[in-house]
Amino acid sequence: MNTDPDNHSRNQIIGIILVVLGGLFLLGQVVDLGESIGHWGWPFFVMLPGILLLVLAFVGGKTSAGLAVPGSIVTTVGLILFVQNVTDHFESWAYAWGLLVAAAGVGRFLQGTLEPNLKTRQQGLQLASAGVILFVAFAAFFELFIFNQSQLAHHLVPIALIAVGAYLLMRRNASERGSEPPRGPSNPSRPE
Repeated sequence: MNTDPDNHSRNQIIGIILVVLGGLFLLGQVVDLGESIGHWGWPFFVMLPGILLLVLAFVGGKTSAGLAVPGSIVTTVGLILFVQNVTDHFESWAYAWGLLVAAAGVGRFLQGTLEPNLKTRQQGLQLASAGVILFVAFAAFFELFIFNQSQLAHHLVPIALIAVGAYLLMRRNASERGSEPPRGPSNPSRPE
């Protein structure tokens, strides 16, 4: 008989998940929520495997810590699909992929926490930050300039180009001034 405590708790969690899933399926058949659950709830079928992977990462100890990365990514895909389904804004996939980069970073951070490994946690935070920055930047671009053809967007692009160009020119001129030799006599200690 297997008396491993990690195996016992893992079996308990899997058992709870199966009971909840079976109960939801049974409730859906009895109450006839079929169409509304099918229309609004299908992203949960993507989220649940991700959540299961996250649970296994936490329950399995150091050996299962790597499951936090795919668990975070799959759960995030399900959450993105849920939001897109509710808002009917599926074109947001054009920039939502940045959240998958962030989710990989969160998974890596969780993995580093479970192992414990400071370097892995730091890498995870850097990757999560990069993903959030990518998401925000691309979301602003697509929502302002591609999906929403407002007058503000038409004026904002030329203004942004001018501002970036002016900044680059000023930065270049400042660096050239800093590299020039000082003006005046070449050897101030010698009288002319």
